[in-house]
Amino acid sequence: MGMSVVWFDAKNLDLSDLAQIHKVVSKHKPKFVVNCASYSVVDLAEKNPDEAYRINRDGAANIASACAEFGVPLLHLSSDYVFDGMRPLPINEAATVNPINIFGHSKSAGEELVRENCPQHIILRVGWVFSSRGNNFVLRTLKQIRSEAKVVAVGDQCGCPTDAVDVARVLLAMIQQISCGIEVWGTYHYSGAEIVTWKGFADAILAAVKHQPQTVAEKVTAVSSEDWQAQAPRPGYTALDCNKILGTFGIRQRPWRSGLVKVINSLAAADLVAAEEAEKMANSKVS
Repeated sequence: MGMSVVWFDAKNLDLSDLAQIHKVVSKHKPKFVVNCASYSVVDLAEKNPDEAYRINRDGAANIASACAEFGVPLLHLSSDYVFDGMRPLPINEAATVNPINIFGHSKSAGEELVRENCPQHIILRVGWVFSSRGNNFVLRTLKQIRSEAKVVAVGDQCGCPTDAVDVARVLLAMIQQISCGIEVWGTYHYSGAEIVTWKGFADAILAAVKHQPQTVAEKVTAVSSEDWQAQAPRPGYTALDCNKILGTFGIRQRPWRSGLVKVINSLAAADLVAAEEAEKMANSKVS
């Protein structure tokens, strides 16, 4: 299924400006709107609650209102952090939300306003998303691995890492099926396959780059959530039950380890290109 995509970021679309969002939807007349916007730096959300709510709650509400006005289905990304993580069992969509930090509260509030304002909606909760860009656990851990002999990671929080490319794949698969006329609006969960701690995730990252010359770290040491002393509390267990999305859309979880290898390889390739460019520049200055 071929499609064209028009995308916006904070530089060219203000999510707090409902009139601007209406204007954009009216101009482009999209078949679907996907809202990936999120204030997702959990610790910073504790320091900047107004900004977190502006994007995660108010922005979601404005997008949902515009979609409802023009009859456009909305696919809205949310988070596993809407749960408190008190029970060590995979969480399904019917579980009661009970966030324990500002980020989770703002995402939960955004979900509710999407449901209220836009009947044709899909809320897709994802967890522990990583990619080769932005600010995420993989990139932060790689920075440590390349600068410190010992990497420290939390060993008592469990979840399922999720490759951002897989999230895009899931959204496209849902759009394709909805385009065929099925109406299965509501909330769904998707994450990578295999439950792991942050320490276990860091172990996998270190193993994937052990052969690289930039690697300094030799091991990953586990610490408790209490010893980590983050600005925002984190839920202890947020592995998502993904049976609903499998039963409704036939979408199966992919192993996050394979996605991690692809991200590591893409970063290594980018490093090689950057090194070659730097060498060319240096040689040109010498000559």
